[in-house]
Amino acid sequence: MIEGLAGPDGTRIRLARPDESHRVGELLKLATGEIEQGHIDGMAAGKCGKWLLDGLSSVDRAMTEPLVRAATGGRLQEGALSLSLPLVAQNRDGELVGALLALPPGMVVETVQEAGYEMHALLAMLKYVKIKSLAVAEPARGRGVGAALLKRCAQVYWQLDFMLLYGEFEIERALGPYYARQGFTVLDPGETTDIGYVLTGRPIGLGAGPGEQLFFRWK
Repeated sequence: MIEGLAGPDGTRIRLARPDESHRVGELLKLATGEIEQGHIDGMAAGKCGKWLLDGLSSVDRAMTEPLVRAATGGRLQEGALSLSLPLVAQNRDGELVGALLALPPGMVVETVQEAGYEMHALLAMLKYVKIKSLAVAEPARGRGVGAALLKRCAQVYWQLDFMLLYGEFEIERALGPYYARQGFTVLDPGETTDIGYVLTGRPIGLGAGPGEQLFFRWK
């Protein structure tokens, strides 16, 4: 994941490096203004993806035990950074032309907690992941770069036994057909899908915020 895999049009899809955090932040903000500075700072500090890399290295309980310790010690935000995945697409000239940020879904965790399933909320951080932002620089659009970033994101999390990948987009951007082509189910505005039964045995609905649509994909 660090060295990267070949992508379309001569790009390489790989994990973002700490010294690239500023450029990655610029790219991500092309898609949404909701990128928190904490995510950029975590990238710059080399905290993002640490537990994912350990998990991919087949270290037993590489994610579960650190997450429990983080929760017990009141460091859940730090744990969320370690489970996040900042990917980039780098072109032949070494320029970053695309970026994706996926992370544990805070809203889902809170929803599960509010439903009375405290321990299941931690499990949700190891089973569900949200695509916070996917963006491709204007000159590189239409070449499959975004699709390659999504594909690599899914490969990483599926390999680590995550079950659900989802995200949201503004209705006016009309990205439903795009995400449908990438294998996602796209809900109409106002629709919800159940994400609780497989985790808790009870239904828990997930939907997009006002003015947005939800897209999701189960493993």
